[in-house]
Amino acid sequence: MAIVRFHGGCHQIGMSCIEIDTKKSKILLDCGMDPTNNAIPKVDENVDAVVVSHAHLDHCGAIPFYKFRKIYCTTPTADLMYITWKDTLNLSKSYKEEDIQRSLNNTEVLNYREERQITEDITLKFYNAGHILGSASICLDIDGKKILYTGDINETPTRTLLPADKDIDEIDVLIIESTYGSPLDIKPSRKTLEKQLIDEIAETIENGGKVIIPVFAIGRAQEILLIINNYIRSGKLKDVPVYVDGSLIHATGIYMSYLDWLNPKLKNMVENRINPFGELKKADNGVFNKEPCIIVSTSGMVQGGPVLQYLSLLKSPKNKLILTGYQAEGTLGRALEEGVEEITPFKNKIPVRGKVVKIEFSAHGDYNSLVRYIKKIPTPKKAFVVHGERYQALSFAMTIWKSLKIPTFAPVNGSILPL
Repeated sequence: MAIVRFHGGCHQIGMSCIEIDTKKSKILLDCGMDPTNNAIPKVDENVDAVVVSHAHLDHCGAIPFYKFRKIYCTTPTADLMYITWKDTLNLSKSYKEEDIQRSLNNTEVLNYREERQITEDITLKFYNAGHILGSASICLDIDGKKILYTGDINETPTRTLLPADKDIDEIDVLIIESTYGSPLDIKPSRKTLEKQLIDEIAETIENGGKVIIPVFAIGRAQEILLIINNYIRSGKLKDVPVYVDGSLIHATGIYMSYLDWLNPKLKNMVENRINPFGELKKADNGVFNKEPCIIVSTSGMVQGGPVLQYLSLLKSPKNKLILTGYQAEGTLGRALEEGVEEITPFKNKIPVRGKVVKIEFSAHGDYNSLVRYIKKIPTPKKAFVVHGERYQALSFAMTIWKSLKIPTFAPVNGSILPL
């Protein structure tokens, strides 16, 4: 009988890593690093393969630590993983350039819905997960038993991507994320969030101030830049310089090179010679002059990266910091969200006189979206709920049990359960 071991991502958002052992073969689904403390899962590097759902740090960041024989992912994910790994190398010196190169050399890519025999008894197929460019839900056929691991999913369309696939093959076992798995986790509509963002930016620009927007390089950055440019083009937002910094510049280039993987509306804009991201300026000292501007920079939790050098602008009450996503405990982003009056990103203390606001643009589906997803995909015989805080995971496990009337588990890290 095949078993599943949960190495990470259970009752925490920290990192994802799930091991499937069929007795004939052993594989990992994701192998992430905890973005808050750089912790990695303790796994056997002699597994037959690692299958990666997408290129965010908490799903692929630990791979270069190990000498894995084979890594499978979608074509865009391979390019984006390189950015994630290089960022990690630059920020924490966790591994070496040769570890990254070895991992890339051992990576094999697939398109959505393309089947590949990856071990003696396991066949792999990817479906679109709607989360970031190239993100995939992983479908495994283990000697006729079908397992679907959703990875991080978004069931609603965004400016960059189509929603997660629901027209998928019959499945026996569902392993699903639960980041927003509680009935309390209902997010405002995308249109409402966009209006909030633009209103906050416009208020600061009108007052002659500067707006700093820390972002995750992959996914969040592209959404935010598209929204800003859309409102500038339509005349609803004053045309001020938009400065960018960090690996989001490279990541946005990769988005533009995979047009067939993007929302068709975005693809059409590019094909009609409209630059969907507008005129972006590489951040320089002009950022610190007196003119109003918008600065979009990594990292998303203000925990490192180029965004730190712009925080001195918060000395002025005219300027504003807009947090656009989850801020983990212990990060500078969380401290700013909670109203800290003084920060020390480098040696000197900076008083926080500028306004700090949070508008959460998540690439995960909210509770309603997750419920729609489980009702639209084929009903499994059993479900495991992962990748959420304890309350979210247990809550969503209860929702699945009530909705689908199937055995549902919310395993803790270290659990070993039969598939």
